[in-house]
Amino acid sequence: MFLKLTNLLENNGEILIASQEVNYIAKIVYTDYLITNRNLNTMTAEAFTKFLNKHIKSDDNLRDYSKDPWLMPYRLIIRSKDVYEIRSAGPDLEFNTNDDIIAVSQY
Repeated sequence: MFLKLTNLLENNGEILIASQEVNYIAKIVYTDYLITNRNLNTMTAEAFTKFLNKHIKSDDNLRDYSKDPWLMPYRLIIRSKDVYEIRSAGPDLEFNTNDDIIAVSQY
């Protein structure tokens, strides 16, 4: 019982972190778009990882912020001409499942 509760609390903490991060990343992407008018449709997964590593730094350099708390890369997904989402795979480590953590934004 104690182990299950500990795992639940740990996952909830990681879910909260990922939720805050996808929202923060969405704001960074939007701000960058306003400044540079960058075409998000042409941004590859590798380019998005480089973008995140350039724009998000930790004070101690112990964390790679291009990855979620489960060490899966955050994804930029273009949904339409002016809508994009930032997606974390969530605790199950698989994208496009019910536990994905998503921030949707317009540009």
